[in-house]
Amino acid sequence: MIVQSASTLTEISQRIFQAVGCSDDIAKRVTAALVDANLCGHDSHGVIRIPTYVEAVREGHVVADARPSVIRQTAVTALVDGHWAFGQVSAAYATQVAIEKAKGAGVSMVGIVRCNHIGRLGEYSTMASDAGVALIIVAGGFGGRGVSAVPFGGSKPLFGTNPISVGIPAGVQPDVLVDFATTAVAAGKIEVARAKKAPLPPGSIVDREGRPTTDPEDYYKGGALLPFGGHKGYALSVMVEFLGRVMTGADAYAEGTRGGPVYGHSGTLVLAMDPTVFVDAAQYADAADATLARLKDVPPAPGSSGVMIPGEPEARSRAQRLVNGIPLAEDTWEKIQSTARSLGVS
Repeated sequence: MIVQSASTLTEISQRIFQAVGCSDDIAKRVTAALVDANLCGHDSHGVIRIPTYVEAVREGHVVADARPSVIRQTAVTALVDGHWAFGQVSAAYATQVAIEKAKGAGVSMVGIVRCNHIGRLGEYSTMASDAGVALIIVAGGFGGRGVSAVPFGGSKPLFGTNPISVGIPAGVQPDVLVDFATTAVAAGKIEVARAKKAPLPPGSIVDREGRPTTDPEDYYKGGALLPFGGHKGYALSVMVEFLGRVMTGADAYAEGTRGGPVYGHSGTLVLAMDPTVFVDAAQYADAADATLARLKDVPPAPGSSGVMIPGEPEARSRAQRLVNGIPLAEDTWEKIQSTARSLGVS
């Protein structure tokens, strides 16, 4: 294990993405998303993704200099065409559209089609809560990229990790952040475990024969992810698939484009809400803060350090890693360096 500062990872990441064809602002945007994921403790969505993203550009699945645009819109809805840009660019754009519409109309719904991997969903929920808007974001239809999950009771993988995130602003208390895959682990966490040569928690994956395993290599040899919480996680996964892919029309928009029918049937849905639609701002802030204060006042269970607010682990990780640096598996760092060298980046 090695440790690198956020500034070092930011510098090398930006130079890599510039070398692969990104404009300066796009390189900064993608880099910021990846390094932020590492800072928040979600290494599965951090700089470990750099080699995969560069490969996706080289193979034509990601258009390095593409920018999203609105296909059609109303006062409360918008459909965004990602044009196969980096997903972090498309999702940030769509989130800002959703925030602006929600502030004007109270609610909004924004879909994204021709959408690549958008990274850590919690980033977009945080964008909204920082702006005083509550937000739900889901991403479905990524199963065709080889990230496959077995539906509860089934033997054949079908879905992707189908993640969901919710951000809710508070008053003076920290905002609430919920962010998780509907599988027992995110696919990126398998990659992290593989790089560290560490086993996965039991109940995370099955091998190609459908047998439970904790070896990350079994996943890459034809294995599959399991839903978290059995039938409950599976039900959430189905919900995300409908909201993210079916409702946005992602399939129809992907057909015949460079993303292709296998790589590109992915869609994202963003739902934004002004939390002061039914109550005034001061009343909302007081009630939100009081609710969070009651949670923090619950005595800790034996062996526990106390109740944490959803999003608090990310905040703690950020504070620690900004000071102490970001730990990376040696294999991950070597792959990043190798990718840089292949692009002529020292």
